[in-house]
Amino acid sequence: MDPRERDIAYIWDIFDHESTPIDGVLISREQVEDTPAKFNRITENGVYDAPMLDLPEWLPTISDCGAWGYKALPFPPYGNKGMLEFYETLNVSVGVTIDHLVLGSGHTARLYLDERAFPDGFTASDIPDAVTDEIDVMTDEWPTEWPAYVQEYEPSICSTGVTEFDTTVFDQPLPAVLTDLEDHPHAVYREDDMSFRYDLTLANAEEMKELYEAGKYSFRLMVAVQGWDPQSYEQATEEVLDMGYQYLGIGGVAGSSEEAVKDCVESVGQAVKAYEREHNTRVDTHVFGFAKTGAFDAIGQAGMSSFDSASMLRAAWTGGENYHLDDTQRYDAIRIRYPSSGDDLGDAVETALRGQEMLYALRAFDNNKSIVDALTEWHEAAIPALDQLEPYLKEHRHDDRYDQSLLREIKEELRTDYAYGRKLRSNFSGKFRGRLAKLLRKDDPDSPLPFSQYQELIDQVRTVFTDRTPTKIEKIKDKETTSGEYGTYKQLVPLLEDYVEHVKDEDLLDGYRDLLRRQPWRECGCPICEEHGIEVATFRGNNRNRRRGFHNTHRFYEQFERALPKIAVLTRGGVRLSRKDSVETFLQDDRNRLWSQVHDLPVVEIGAVTANGVHEWWETPPASISFAPHAMQAVLTDYCTRYQTVYIDGSNWTPDQELIDAVEATGCAVHLLTDPTELRTAVLDQLGYDTEFASEPMTQSGITDY
Repeated sequence: MDPRERDIAYIWDIFDHESTPIDGVLISREQVEDTPAKFNRITENGVYDAPMLDLPEWLPTISDCGAWGYKALPFPPYGNKGMLEFYETLNVSVGVTIDHLVLGSGHTARLYLDERAFPDGFTASDIPDAVTDEIDVMTDEWPTEWPAYVQEYEPSICSTGVTEFDTTVFDQPLPAVLTDLEDHPHAVYREDDMSFRYDLTLANAEEMKELYEAGKYSFRLMVAVQGWDPQSYEQATEEVLDMGYQYLGIGGVAGSSEEAVKDCVESVGQAVKAYEREHNTRVDTHVFGFAKTGAFDAIGQAGMSSFDSASMLRAAWTGGENYHLDDTQRYDAIRIRYPSSGDDLGDAVETALRGQEMLYALRAFDNNKSIVDALTEWHEAAIPALDQLEPYLKEHRHDDRYDQSLLREIKEELRTDYAYGRKLRSNFSGKFRGRLAKLLRKDDPDSPLPFSQYQELIDQVRTVFTDRTPTKIEKIKDKETTSGEYGTYKQLVPLLEDYVEHVKDEDLLDGYRDLLRRQPWRECGCPICEEHGIEVATFRGNNRNRRRGFHNTHRFYEQFERALPKIAVLTRGGVRLSRKDSVETFLQDDRNRLWSQVHDLPVVEIGAVTANGVHEWWETPPASISFAPHAMQAVLTDYCTRYQTVYIDGSNWTPDQELIDAVEATGCAVHLLTDPTELRTAVLDQLGYDTEFASEPMTQSGITDY
């Protein structure tokens, strides 16, 4: 199918507003810059209006610079002012300061080399072990122009043009190598690169904060912190908190062990809690690139507000056990292989035919229908694709549609114009269709090819097809008399065993048997499994694999919600809310008793409600305020749709029963508590945390709540 004609569906399109199993989207600049077309589409329209993306307005977005993508560069390729403008252009909810991954493995000394300066035939693997054994050597293609700040650190690399390395330099002892490369425009050496990256990340945070406060930006600024152990992360946290940041992201932990991440998160959490209590404030925290069910408790008690990960999505097409019900029930999706590019035509057709047999048999199994009938119907339906091909080509091979220089365009025309174009590729392989396309490209009406070339090609494929009956058909027939729960399963086994042997997947057979016996897609209940059944547990093609990734994410999200329920603590806004510079100031001044008890609570969202909306603690208050009852009910009903529990500060507000009933009708439980101390205890009880998750806050005195 032409990519332009595809009906693209994202996870928020497949699930509805209430059940979408994510609470936000991370968009890295590196991803936006995948292609010029993608970059232009998103930067011209913003992430919420970009064609082909269609992000719903209710889904928050975080954008960062994509530090993993430039980890082998001596500097981030972006400047602070430029990143702020980029975030504003994208219209994201949150933008993240520029960090440089603190790579803690290997040597602290690093030599960076620009691959553009490698002479033809020279690669990083040609650098002698005498160099790479002593220091880390990082190679990548450097940008053609560095941000202005790089001039302060390494003016020698800011020159234009490319000066090739004299590769004999690397044959010297290491000190001589470093001396000769000291002023080379495509080499940077640092004796303590870990500390440099750490310090540069903090310097960027400081400059970006100043630029952000001097400008008028619509997004919230998050600071990224880096480190190499719990102590360094804690120190970085203390420094950025002193800069005035109230949103902090822990970077560089993707790929680290669960225990290592827990230790870092707990250290950051302790520093944040100490700061919150000392300053009577609140700090949100995010963990980049980490999602492990075994760490939920540590993340919650440490006060992390959110985390992101694509691991559940990627697990659908990497490794085994790629269909998940939960962290203990994971199954091998059945791999239906495409022919290999190295196969000859006969082998490619054989593999394509066997793949189709398995797909039709699996569908019959899922629907508890006769596998023999399914294979017979498929085999008969495939015949016309070959039988009608010769007359079609005789009539249309010289059509203008096939007067193309690109094979891709000819294949697309054949797929769409020939009535059996889709079946041609699926049943008889892409290699066969590719061979036809090559003949069509060469076939000039002024100097036509002998039609026998088409006939020979078709006959070669026909021989593979007609000389065989569906695989193991007689053995499957013998199993049809089997009764009981596993009757259809026993029909499927002979075909499955033969298939895995053909594609050399015998080591996966036991996992496939377990999947087919248990049929976990029947237990799931997500809209993907309900609609597509066994297709979700079939490993073949991007569409199936992506759906399975969405399913995995849904199942993970269910575990996440059980471990860390989504809780909101809300108070009614006061008449002075619009006069404050922030919602937090209003809560500190006018809801003092409540704020003193809840500002350091883990997991929860805290906000003030008016008819204009739910104003979260970190937001700027609305310019005008209304408390119209029906509007407030509508606001809360919409807001609480994606929460499991809302605690209402009853010392300042007694909502009527109609409002409470409307909120609870969304599936969100409402608790109205007049004593802020009891409210705090109730939240901790629901989370399963005792008061020792961190020490109790000191009771504040001051302005009476209104």
